[in-house]
Amino acid sequence: MKNSTRNFVKIITEICNEENIDLKSFSYDWIFQLHKNGINNYIIGYQFGLNVASVHSICCDKSAASEIMSSLKIPNIEHCFFMSPVNQKYISEVGNWDILMKKLKEYGQLVCKSNEGSGGNLVFRVGTQYELENAVYKIFQKSRSMAVSPYYEISNEYRAIVLDGKIKLIYFKQRPYVIGDGMHSIGSLIFEYLSKEDNNSCNVKFSDEDLTRIMEKGECFELNWKHNLGQGSKATILQNQDIINNIETIVSMVVDKMNIRFASIDVVECNNEYKILEINSGVMMEHFSQQDDDSYKIAKEIYREAVLKMFRLG
Repeated sequence: MKNSTRNFVKIITEICNEENIDLKSFSYDWIFQLHKNGINNYIIGYQFGLNVASVHSICCDKSAASEIMSSLKIPNIEHCFFMSPVNQKYISEVGNWDILMKKLKEYGQLVCKSNEGSGGNLVFRVGTQYELENAVYKIFQKSRSMAVSPYYEISNEYRAIVLDGKIKLIYFKQRPYVIGDGMHSIGSLIFEYLSKEDNNSCNVKFSDEDLTRIMEKGECFELNWKHNLGQGSKATILQNQDIINNIETIVSMVVDKMNIRFASIDVVECNNEYKILEINSGVMMEHFSQQDDDSYKIAKEIYREAVLKMFRLG
């Protein structure tokens, strides 16, 4: 997708027109200069400049954020830091491999990801030495550092958008799935599903046994272990008040203890517990805003409030 066709570009342009803010675009719509009342502010990517630089840097660093949350007694999915061999000399000459193999043997399955990546890109679930080697090789080809965590069976994943201490939106991420009809194989159901949906919806290698199995009517089979909206999941605004209360409790801990102003915070539910998965100081609602008109309006109003706060008008 070209930057100029993003909903984000359209939304920022509309907000500036409606709020009498002069807008200039740079770097193919990746940087915006907003001018009002003699003041210039900037949006870079999805960064609105509301978080101080140190907080922004911590949020962009998965392993650093995890380490800090653990020190603050905030439940989180622990991420361990590994430096590319090219840069390993700056932190240690011990190397990565022995530690990685020990973690694989300890947990059975790991999730390896770019330490500063986003969108579910360069994220690998590994259970064998070969899979681990392949993941490490691919990540270090494009990233100078890697974050590694134990693999958790995540029953649900949620995203909370927070702005100045208030949660503006919580939605549930529903992974793509097919439903059994008691007649057709999983493989044929997946083929039918993918003929109507984006191929990114399916990001798992299925066994022959899975593909040929005929599910009972009503049985659910999920097509992706990741919950990213850019990889086929759908966002549904959360209505269950008990779950909302649980998410508000843990998100408030993050916001208060880490001095975060504007961010999207991913919360996962596993083993009947809630943990922070990641903190994103760049608030990206591109896929959410594309779902329908109501989602577009919700995203626009959150961004509007953020823009006004940049000028201390909100």
